[in-house]
Amino acid sequence: MRDKYRSFLRFCIVGGCAAAVHYGIYYLLLMVSAPVNAAYISGYLISFVGNFFATSYFTFSSRPTWARFAGFAGSHALNFLLHIVLLNLFLWMGIHKLVAPVMVMAVAMLVQYTVLYMVYHFPARRIEGKVMLSFDAEEFDVPREHGVEWDALTEGMNVSRYGVNRILDCMQECGVHATFFCTTNFAEHAPEVMDRILREGHEVASHGCDHWQPLPVHVIQSKQVLEQQTGQTVYGYRQPRMFPVDLQELKRQGYTYNASLNPAFIPGRYMHLNMPRTSFVEEGVLQIPASVSPWLRIPMFWLSLHNFPLWLYKALCRRIIRHDGYFNTYFHPWEFYPLSEHPEFKLPFIIRNHSGQAMYDRLKAVITDLNSRGAVFCTYREYAQSIE
Repeated sequence: MRDKYRSFLRFCIVGGCAAAVHYGIYYLLLMVSAPVNAAYISGYLISFVGNFFATSYFTFSSRPTWARFAGFAGSHALNFLLHIVLLNLFLWMGIHKLVAPVMVMAVAMLVQYTVLYMVYHFPARRIEGKVMLSFDAEEFDVPREHGVEWDALTEGMNVSRYGVNRILDCMQECGVHATFFCTTNFAEHAPEVMDRILREGHEVASHGCDHWQPLPVHVIQSKQVLEQQTGQTVYGYRQPRMFPVDLQELKRQGYTYNASLNPAFIPGRYMHLNMPRTSFVEEGVLQIPASVSPWLRIPMFWLSLHNFPLWLYKALCRRIIRHDGYFNTYFHPWEFYPLSEHPEFKLPFIIRNHSGQAMYDRLKAVITDLNSRGAVFCTYREYAQSIE
């Protein structure tokens, strides 16, 4: 037992030294105007070689060989990918280039711990719980966030129509139902797609009126427009970009649930670590936060499925269901459009990665995995009714 503790302590020492070397080289290369990614990768590779020899001689008291080097490199492949994705994510969110690597190393360490914990404590088995998938049927306005002159109601709506139809194809192929949070802009510009959503048994909820410029009055107006168009009562609301919303106004207008909360820390977007992870009632309205992992609150939203290894995303989904009794997340139609074929959109890699057909295949794989293990798919309204 003492030998195990000593090995673990040595592992921590070597890892700390490797991180220090990595950051030091990164910093020095930045000082000579090297590109951020090139500096980060160079630091990683140099520290990796030193890490291998230190792990061999110091941690495990073994002679380094080419065979051991190959095995060591293979074990670090996933870690390297995670570092690069997180670095670019944090830089995209506006984190300073000297601070971002520190955050990357901290998050990567926590993710590795979570993965190891699941491997040792949660072997594959059936799960009992609910799964709620949701899609924000909105006008595609993301290029405007990146300085592109863009007409969201013409060009953007064509992208959104395509994406919603691909989502509906996936839901139909997998035999599950979902909740579509629709802006009135989308509903009024794509009535044939709205008809298909209803015809195939999905729930329609409100996503306001205008995705680019949400206003308080849209809580009222969107419900009226959507109910008139669909002939059904609208029970749920999600604020564009998951911004805060007046719960008392939701209650007055007859909404029964709100899905506008992501209880995670995402730099530049959300800071809700003080909020409950699971559903709760506030101001007479059921709050249904987007699912995050227990303890570390790893967000499981759309960007995670784009960039996490698929096996990791599925494992975290199962972990959340076993812990919370349900899993819910959200996506956008434009993720199912081949974004990588359109450089004129000027979207960052973390959004383009695994978009289009690749996103379709990934979502299908997640649904198939959870379905095969006994999870029950339902709409947000059905979930809300089940806990009333």
